[in-house]
Amino acid sequence: MFAGSHHFTVAGGTFNNIMKSYHAAPNVAPDFRMIPMGDIDLQQELMVNEKSGVVGRRRARNSVRRVYSATIDGRNSNVTVATYEGDDAEKDWRRDTEMYMSFRHPNIIQICGGASCGNIHATVFHGDLVPLEAFLARQSPIMTVYLYGCYDEEWIRVNNYFKSLRRDLNYYECTLWIRTSTGRLSVDPVPPDTRTELVLHSGYTADETSPRQTATPSGPSNTEVLAIESLALRQYHRICSLCLSRYRVGSISTSTTVNIGAAISWPSRHQYKEHVQIASLGKLDIYYNSWSLEGHGAGDVAGNGWSRYVAAGVCNTEIMLEVYSYDSEGWLSQANHVFSRLQITCDLEDYGLVANTYFTITIGNAGKGLPPGYLFLCPKEDFQTRPSSFSWPNCPAYWSVDPSGVKRLSTEEATHLGFPPIQLATKVAARSWDASVYAGLRKFHQTKRFDPESQDVALYLGEPLFRLSRDANSPFAHAEEISADGEANTVNRNRSSDGGNGLYGQLTEDAPTDSTGVPALEESQIVSRGFRFTMNVQLTLIFLSLCWMYGQVCSRGTL
Repeated sequence: MFAGSHHFTVAGGTFNNIMKSYHAAPNVAPDFRMIPMGDIDLQQELMVNEKSGVVGRRRARNSVRRVYSATIDGRNSNVTVATYEGDDAEKDWRRDTEMYMSFRHPNIIQICGGASCGNIHATVFHGDLVPLEAFLARQSPIMTVYLYGCYDEEWIRVNNYFKSLRRDLNYYECTLWIRTSTGRLSVDPVPPDTRTELVLHSGYTADETSPRQTATPSGPSNTEVLAIESLALRQYHRICSLCLSRYRVGSISTSTTVNIGAAISWPSRHQYKEHVQIASLGKLDIYYNSWSLEGHGAGDVAGNGWSRYVAAGVCNTEIMLEVYSYDSEGWLSQANHVFSRLQITCDLEDYGLVANTYFTITIGNAGKGLPPGYLFLCPKEDFQTRPSSFSWPNCPAYWSVDPSGVKRLSTEEATHLGFPPIQLATKVAARSWDASVYAGLRKFHQTKRFDPESQDVALYLGEPLFRLSRDANSPFAHAEEISADGEANTVNRNRSSDGGNGLYGQLTEDAPTDSTGVPALEESQIVSRGFRFTMNVQLTLIFLSLCWMYGQVCSRGTL
């Protein structure tokens, strides 16, 4: 009491001796013990983000949170420790700890205690955790697919648990770990520093039974065989399609026609305009998203399919129409067949499918002189040029002061009245897969007793077949889309006439036309039709020659 004091006098009164411990940490809750910081031996920092190793920056923290594998003096099992340092460290630590204490689920990270010393605070979790991405990177291609199926099933259970607590969390808002002692998913509700590239797509096994968990990462050497036995063909393809694909987006000219579902070569160092189509489908399920303006929906849609927006509500905005296809599983069932036919053996990640096309209309700023009026956007079907080909129509949009849109304003009239300019843009997204995915598919199909270099799997599953753009000796040439009956398909473009008052040739880079005003054929169409004409002529000449020879033989026999 009064340690170090001198030259003072205490007179009268009753005093209690109060002992203050300067090393005791503030308790978080009586159900979780505080661990002396000196008993925690940090082993290795878990680099959730390779650049900083920091977890949770997306949560606008004023402190730095790092995660380590660790041991605790007197305990045989390993633990995982999250430390908090910097401004508001204790505040962030207490907030997170309170959140962790509100959850109790085997697939959610479980707190076992805390520690605090000075301005350093820590939360201790049961088990030795490994980031999910790092864990999957150590697996074979087939085990990666199998584990995705298992972890998706576990995420569904976690998600249902969150919903029971009236909380709505997506997997990319959490940090995903694997508890090495069990090989199970362990979800940390604290978001990672950057959005994960991993995909847990709940429901992709909806029409199949979930993978039977007969294999574990720490099991015997034949676990891969067991994993193959537990997965059906469609399951395997679906997991590869949804979880292991990578998207790449590129801008293209508004005059370019996009073939949805086509297999292409698009090296990472090249622009999309340099892509080469190597194969295509004759039959494809195509889907549209209606014109979308954030906060304004799809606008008023008239009976003729045109959408109408009030001019004042669309200025300085973007309106987008998306065209896409889900048919990537058919590609995965026969990709190795296409690669084999075209003798493609390397840089497989440069090949993929055209999956999405985004047609965007940007409306400029009108300023103060905007008159009352409306923006009209064409029906989504106007973008279709052939069964799976899409491009901007001649008149995708126009201004009008008439609510019915019957009287269209030309670009000059709209500008003179004060309506803002309209700009068009097109983006395309392609899906690709790493070489390891194709290697896994090859082995998986072989084990299922299919020839991976044939189309037997696609035939077995009843999927449409890819046709090479030409042949194995000359693969890099565009081909016509061929239907299931072998006939070339064409679709008449739905063009609306505006009597010269619309935006024909003013908003878009129109396709070249001949002297009659009919759109000129693409070079590939000209080559294809010319080739057929030449073949017909040659077959006719051969037939006539055979007839002549037959006549000569008959005449000689008569003589």
